[in-house]
Amino acid sequence: MKKLLPAVLMIFTFAYGTEPVRYDAMLYGGYIDYSSSDLKDYGYYTGLYGYMGIGNQHSFEGNIGYIYIKYLDGSDLNQFDYTGLYTNYSIPNTKIKVGVHYIDSDDKATDNGIVLFGGGEIYEPYKKNAGIDFAYSHYGDYNINKTYTYMRSRLTSTTTSTGLSVFQLSPKFGFYLGDYYNYGSFYLETRGYYIRLSDDVAFGKNFFSVEQNVSYFYKNFVLSLSGWIGEQTFAVKKDGFVVYNLSEKYKSGFSASIKYILSKKSSITAGLSQDRFKEVGSAKTTRATYLYFTFGVTF
Repeated sequence: MKKLLPAVLMIFTFAYGTEPVRYDAMLYGGYIDYSSSDLKDYGYYTGLYGYMGIGNQHSFEGNIGYIYIKYLDGSDLNQFDYTGLYTNYSIPNTKIKVGVHYIDSDDKATDNGIVLFGGGEIYEPYKKNAGIDFAYSHYGDYNINKTYTYMRSRLTSTTTSTGLSVFQLSPKFGFYLGDYYNYGSFYLETRGYYIRLSDDVAFGKNFFSVEQNVSYFYKNFVLSLSGWIGEQTFAVKKDGFVVYNLSEKYKSGFSASIKYILSKKSSITAGLSQDRFKEVGSAKTTRATYLYFTFGVTF
């Protein structure tokens, strides 16, 4: 994997050597407050995101992220996430993407987890878009305990199987309105999630939720608001760059961020988000609050 990606990038660079190439990078970091949790204390995360666009038809994106979570029992979790995404724009007003996400974690159940994701979308620039994304996650070391009761003999036995697969479909629809130059423009996107687990690991096997996103663009500012309700577990979000791999059942969430464009080649973002979820081993609903910052540049 580590040798294959540079080779692929080199092939595309030579094949499209006459096309203009754009490079972007973003450094980000954030703090996680688990003050309402019975199990977790606090956490933080950081990472580096990169983008390479070749002409108007190809783009490559990559991310290396690190997260640390401190538990109340004195233990901790260290996790690295590696993500790669390729998007093709060769068909007019259409984009097709495919990517992979790898998890290197202290969480033994999801360590070495692999997520394959992709999707398709049709759009009219700055007018409307519609599409569907998919994801398949596999955690080969996830142990699942199953209890069977034999009614005739009234005996109970427990068996353990290894391996958990997660299937996700996420349709979306969005549109623009407003006047950017006079009072600003808006982008509204509605997204649905259907998640199915290969086995019940504590919360069931089927999960449904709906998410609404609103962004406001005016001069050098971008204000974004988002909220969702329903049920999610092991969800894949943000075009495959965010994967929830811990054994938790999420119930709702919201986020707000403001981006300021410093120049044509740099920007900063500050944001706040919160998720409500239940943890395996705790009966109550927990809140996780995230405070984060980003700094992005174009080369």
